[in-house]
Amino acid sequence: MSLTGHRSPLVGGLGSMSTVSPDIWLANHLPGMQINGRMSAVRRFFCLFVTFDFLFTGLFWAICVLIKNEGAYSALIEEIIHYNVRYSIFDIVMVAGVRFTLLLLMYALLHINHWWMVAITTAGSCAFLIFKGLMYEWQGNDKSSYPFEVTLLLLSFFISWIEAWFVDFRVLPQENRAKSVLEAATSSEQYENDPLLPGLERVRDYLSTYSETVGDFYSPMESPLGSEDEEEYGGFTGNRKLSPQERELQICGVEALHKAWEMLHSPGWKVEKESAHGDTIYTRLGPRGNKIYKLTGVIDTDANTLFNEFVHNFENMSTWNKAINMGRKVQSVDSSTDVVYQLATEGPGGVVTARDFVTVRHWKKIDNCWVSAIKSVIHKDEPPQKSAVRGENGPSCWVFEPAENAPRKCAFQWLLDTDLKGWIPQYVLDQALTYAMTDFMTCLRSHAPTLKSSQRRGHR
Repeated sequence: MSLTGHRSPLVGGLGSMSTVSPDIWLANHLPGMQINGRMSAVRRFFCLFVTFDFLFTGLFWAICVLIKNEGAYSALIEEIIHYNVRYSIFDIVMVAGVRFTLLLLMYALLHINHWWMVAITTAGSCAFLIFKGLMYEWQGNDKSSYPFEVTLLLLSFFISWIEAWFVDFRVLPQENRAKSVLEAATSSEQYENDPLLPGLERVRDYLSTYSETVGDFYSPMESPLGSEDEEEYGGFTGNRKLSPQERELQICGVEALHKAWEMLHSPGWKVEKESAHGDTIYTRLGPRGNKIYKLTGVIDTDANTLFNEFVHNFENMSTWNKAINMGRKVQSVDSSTDVVYQLATEGPGGVVTARDFVTVRHWKKIDNCWVSAIKSVIHKDEPPQKSAVRGENGPSCWVFEPAENAPRKCAFQWLLDTDLKGWIPQYVLDQALTYAMTDFMTCLRSHAPTLKSSQRRGHR
């Protein structure tokens, strides 16, 4: 289904594409959308409101003190230097400053998607403000300042609750809604008439318009894959009928390969890093608003040998790839699909702790390329372990193709769509993943002579 050229009316009578631009529609109806890794409009508004809270509280405090002390600016310094909970209201500004720091750190810098931090800041602020109201010496001050001091305390109490409400009822729901609409815009027709996801045509039109943003991914391509995968959907492998669980894994693997192949050949990739060996790492925005990576390089061994090493000698990968502690096959589904477990080592300097992954693999030959795709699954035989954080891989793949003008060498491609979980800043994640991909190619090149030697012995 092509995304370009759609001009059909929207659900709910919002009008045709010729009367309302997709930009305006998205701004009004999907404020939770994140494009090119930028902050969503609704989250940005929340961060501005938190900043306003801090500045407004500071200004109100200064006005209260100046009114009480008849404009004496020295009283401002006096409240700070000789602070006392019974006589000074500067602590209300300090509480607003703590809210400002923690909320911007978590929701702007670390970009968390949970309400726990705003719940902590609201609960802490309210507890202190109640304590402040009971301890403050109201009778020992000029009564002319009472309305301002009472108003400051009540406004701080009220604003902290507004922040909690806004995160829980606006920021998180609208970002989740935008994520659902984006995913549905790239999926099959099963979502077309979903009343909970209106306006998909406008999203698709927008995504197909902006070729340098998320739109690059959301233009499905004709699948180059043959019909063999569809035949496997019948639930048989050889003469054996697959169980429902095996069939589900089989379908998941086939779909992962389709999506990874489409993503690999979609436009919009931008160069992130180049190495002295000619390897190039590209990045772009993925379907979930996350950054995904593509690595290309040439390895001095033929494509078939390298494919067999990755797929059929998977459990041996930890002997040459220092980023892997262990790998094992969990379940064999059919002749080209299985489930594997892999435990990765810590990142450089222990910045990223050990992660493990449970993925379904599916491999297939497309033209003269071997493609092996993976996607994370939940498997009863591999529950999460306390010793490692369970990561999640979206559709990813390795591609092994004879190098142009050098058929004994392999043009290698690696598509990586991964979520390492945990609270990792994006810039740290970018550094860790690009380092890991570069280091992986170094390990693979060191292992290539061993593969060539084994190949020569096999031909004798």
